[in-house]
Order: sequence, then structure tokens, then C-alpha cells
Amino acid sequence: MKTFVAILIALVIFLGLSIWNTIYLTRTSDELANQAEKVRAALSDEEWGDTDTEIKNLRQTWGKHKKTWLLLVEHSDIDSIDRTIFRVDELIRHKDKEQSLADLAELRFLVQDLADKEVLSLANIF
Repeated sequence: MKTFVAILIALVIFLGLSIWNTIYLTRTSDELANQAEKVRAALSDEEWGDTDTEIKNLRQTWGKHKKTWLLLVEHSDIDSIDRTIFRVDELIRHKDKEQSLADLAELRFLVQDLADKEVLSLANIF
């Protein structure tokens, strides 16, 4: 009976942490994607001052969540997001609108795809 209770407790803890992981990654990936969309909107209007402010906000938002993401997902995925954010930042400094927009689309994809890959579901288990 003690073994059954221990297994049940371990299962409840595992499922609880999995649900928290899913909620956290989904919420923060949506937040990052929304911030990237603000950068895209400012960039599309060629509002370079607003674009600089929004990319700074994106970097701050990413910095706030990156440490927790490092505990939850593969580091290579984090590195891809890091590289893309810094590439977009540099392209914006050089006022390269087209490449910045392409890299922002890649960033939004990476963030959303990463959250989708980490969700606890049967498709991700098998």
C-alpha cells in the first residue's frame, strides 16, 4: 500500500509540474510573440524610434523569462531564439527593414513552435 501511495504522489507531482510547464510556456511565448508583433508593427511603419523602444522591450521580456526557459527546454532552442533576437536588434540599428521583418517572423515561429513542442500531449510523447 505504501508503494501505491508513493507512486500516486509522484504521478500527481509529475502531472502538476507538467501542467504548470505548459501554462507557463504558453503564456510567456504568447507574451514574446505579442512583443515581436509590436516590433513588426513599428518597423512596418518605419517608425525607427518606436522600433528601437520595442526591440529593447522585447529583449527585456526575453531576459526576464530566459532563465526559467533554460530549466524547461533544450538549450539549443534557447540559443536559436537568442541569436534571432540579437540579429533583429542589429538589423534594426542598420535600418534593414526587409531582413528585420523576415527575422521577426522567424522569431515568432521559434517562440510559438517551442511552446507547442513542450506541451504535454500524446503527440509529443509518442
